[in-house]
Amino acid sequence: MTRREALIALLCAVCLAALPGCSDDARTVGGENGPVSHNERALVLSVDEESQTAEVRILERPDDLTLTWGTHPAGAEGTADFSEWGSSGLPEVGDDVILKWIGTPAEKSSFPILVSSWEPTVDFYESLDDAHEVSLPASMLRFFSQTAEELVADFAETPELALEARADGEDLVLTFTGKQLADYRTDVEQSLADYVSSLQDAEDVSAVEVTDDHASVTITASPALLDKPLLVGQAFMAVPGMCATLQALDGTEDWHVEIVVIDAEKNVEVARVALPDESVTLTAESWAEAVAE
Repeated sequence: MTRREALIALLCAVCLAALPGCSDDARTVGGENGPVSHNERALVLSVDEESQTAEVRILERPDDLTLTWGTHPAGAEGTADFSEWGSSGLPEVGDDVILKWIGTPAEKSSFPILVSSWEPTVDFYESLDDAHEVSLPASMLRFFSQTAEELVADFAETPELALEARADGEDLVLTFTGKQLADYRTDVEQSLADYVSSLQDAEDVSAVEVTDDHASVTITASPALLDKPLLVGQAFMAVPGMCATLQALDGTEDWHVEIVVIDAEKNVEVARVALPDESVTLTAESWAEAVAE
């Protein structure tokens, strides 16, 4: 899966929530305080390529970093298991590395560490020189039909997207390098453009307009749009979902997206919804009533 495909799986899955037969991802990691992506600095003592494991010794870590670190004390030795998520390659004996794994904040984890990703310690520290924190609030996640715990687990599967993903209550807090944040924004903007283009190509949609501040979406369409679940998901969930995400990346604390629906034939407004305070409840009957007024 490419990085862009991973992003779409994480935040564009909102479109699928509008379709029948969708179910929650069973591969989630729970906990009273939500799961956390841990970082563990370790020295590689030996490597077993057949089992995709390595014996490691936990090393000291700096105290001035705000990222969440693991629960293993310096000097502890044990097995780091690289097999669960797959790996582009094992570290070598003598490497000083950062191992990443997921668990609950209070977990007193014992070996083996189930590694989701790793990188040389020097590369990891250099990436922290330009770190940015982004919060996706609970109201946004509820609109996505996802939880902070689910997304933390998803980010653990695609660790190249962010330095860290953690649950802060019901909110999701992401820490990016400058490059990761720029790449993330580019991917969300491209996803938004793709959804808008797809809608505009549909015969039941005449126009889709998104304001520069991503706070308003105007859709001009025929009522036949409501009979197309995929288009409904794109129009009322995916497009505003991408707009909300871009607002979060801009540092907006209280996201808001207004959805305006215009009847293509009569050129009259049939719905105006302010997210997240209101929900989309447009039906064929309410559409016909609005046009008849």
